[in-house]
Amino acid sequence: MATKKKVRSLRIDPVLDNRITSYAAASGMKESDAVRDLLEKGLACASLSVFATPVGSLVRNVIEAEFTLMREDMDSRNDALEERVARVCSRGAKASLQAAAMLNDVSRAIIPAWKDVSAEELWSFYAKQGGELQAGRAYADVKREG
Repeated sequence: MATKKKVRSLRIDPVLDNRITSYAAASGMKESDAVRDLLEKGLACASLSVFATPVGSLVRNVIEAEFTLMREDMDSRNDALEERVARVCSRGAKASLQAAAMLNDVSRAIIPAWKDVSAEELWSFYAKQGGELQAGRAYADVKREG
């Protein structure tokens, strides 16, 4: 949507005229674009100057302190959550490994052909299959090749 532009005329002294002309030439702009650019930059600086006053620095310090407290709180909550997730995952991994070890022993006791196979061989065979499944291979492919 096009905005309606307003035309303004400015009276400037020769020194300011030379500075605008130099800025326009250095920036590769038309003089009118250079004046608009300088006005925008000047107005942006003027609006930021409120933070250079004592009241502005007080506001900035209060906001920075609040953000620091919030950041520290979020970091401590994140650390606690990571610890909790690690404990929960650790329990699952421990239970899974325990079940696998027990299944290994039970399988060797139940299946006559596996009685003479060492637990290490069975463990490495199934660990390899588990790794392939975890890497994204299809269960049917892993089972068929095993």
